[in-house]
Amino acid sequence: MSDIAKVYLVDDDLDFREATKELLDDENIPTQIFDRGKAMLSTLDPEWDGVVLCDVKMPTMDGFEVLSAAQEIAPEVPFIMMTGHGDIPMAINAVKAGAYSFLEKPVQPAYLLSQINQALNHRKLMLENYRLRRRVLRFSDMGIYFMGTSKAIKLCRKKMLDVAPLPVPVMLYGEAGTGKALAARTIHEFSEVSGEFYDIDCGTLSEEELSRILVLPEHKESTIFLRALHQMPLNLQNILVGFLRQSKGPRIIASVKGDPAALLAEGGLGEELYYLFNVATIELPPLKERGKDISLLLDSFMQDAAKKFNKRRKMISPEQLQAFHKYDWPGNVRELRSAAERTIIGLAVDLKARLGGKTQGQNISYEQAMYDFEKSLLEQTLTESGGHKGEAAKLLSIPRKRLYLRLKSVGLLE
Repeated sequence: MSDIAKVYLVDDDLDFREATKELLDDENIPTQIFDRGKAMLSTLDPEWDGVVLCDVKMPTMDGFEVLSAAQEIAPEVPFIMMTGHGDIPMAINAVKAGAYSFLEKPVQPAYLLSQINQALNHRKLMLENYRLRRRVLRFSDMGIYFMGTSKAIKLCRKKMLDVAPLPVPVMLYGEAGTGKALAARTIHEFSEVSGEFYDIDCGTLSEEELSRILVLPEHKESTIFLRALHQMPLNLQNILVGFLRQSKGPRIIASVKGDPAALLAEGGLGEELYYLFNVATIELPPLKERGKDISLLLDSFMQDAAKKFNKRRKMISPEQLQAFHKYDWPGNVRELRSAAERTIIGLAVDLKARLGGKTQGQNISYEQAMYDFEKSLLEQTLTESGGHKGEAAKLLSIPRKRLYLRLKSVGLLE
C-alpha cells in the first residue's frame, strides 16, 4: 500500500521489479512498484519517510528526468538511481543532479539492501532533526499564542509543548474562561498533524453527528476539539471510547469545566473515557493565580479592542490597574477581555462590587437583581454596537433619550 511503503521502485523491466520487490518484502521493507516515473511522481510527498529506487533507461521519462521532477516535489527524499549501462561520468552526473547514490545493474542483493537501509536511516534522521528544530523554534513562539510570564502559565505551556507531538488524546480542564479553546488550538498548531482544527460543542452534539465527525476522511489528519466533554451524554461517550481504542483517525482534544476526577465521581464522565484521557491532562490556571500576567493580557486585549472598534487606545491609571490586580476574576481571561473592551468603548468598569467574589452565592433583593440584569444587558448591547449609542438604542428598540437615562441610572454614563 502506498501509505505504508518505504520504497518506491520505478523500473520498466517487469522481471526486475518483481524480483526486487520480493527481496525487499522478505526484509520487511514495504515496497510499491511503478513502471513509469510519472505514476510515482503523482504519489510522492515531501514529508514521506521513504526512498525512491529508480532505473535510468526508461521510455517517456528517463531516470534523470524523474530525478529532476522529484527534486521539485520532494528534494529531501533520497533518490537512488540504477542502470545496466552505467559509466563513471553518468554516476557523477547523477550525484550532481541530487541522487543519493548510483548503482550499476546487476546489483548484488546484499549491497542493494545496504544502500536502501542507509538511505532510509538517513531520511529518518533528517526528519527527526527537522521536527526537533521545529519544536525548538515553536517553543520560543508559544508565548505569542498563549501569553504570560507567570510560573503557572509557563508550566502550562511546557505541558502543552510536551503533549503536542504525541499521538494521545488530551484533556484540558479548569475554571470557565481560562482559555481552554485557545490552548487546544495552540496544541494543534504545535503538533505534527497537517490537517484542520475543528471546534465541536458537545452540549449540542447528536449520536449521528459524532459518528460522522470521527470517520470523515478529511478529518483523518486533523484535530477535533470536543468542547465541554462533560456535557456529552454517556451513550455518546461510549462511542468516543470505541473510537479512541482504535488509535486511528483525527487527534482528539477535549475540555471540561472543573476537575475531571470530580466529574468522574459525579457521573459527568464515564470511567473508561476518563482513563483514556488521563494519559495527558493539563490544568489551565485561573487568572487570579497568574499575577503580573493580568497587566500583560490587559494591554494586549486593549490593543485588540482599539483595532476592533476603531477607537483610540486609552490609558489605565495606577489606581485602576491596582483594582484590576486585586479583583479575583471569576470569569478569568474571558472576563478580562470583556473589561478591556468596555474600557476602550468608554464604559465604566466597576470591579469593587465583586472584589473577592463576595456576591457569589449571596441572597440579593429583587431590586438589586433587576439592577444587575439591566446593567449587564446595557453593557453587552454597547459592546455589540462598538460603543455607538444610537446603534445600541436600535438594538434595544428604545428611543436614544431613554437609553441615555437608563445608562445613567446604572452608572454607565456620567
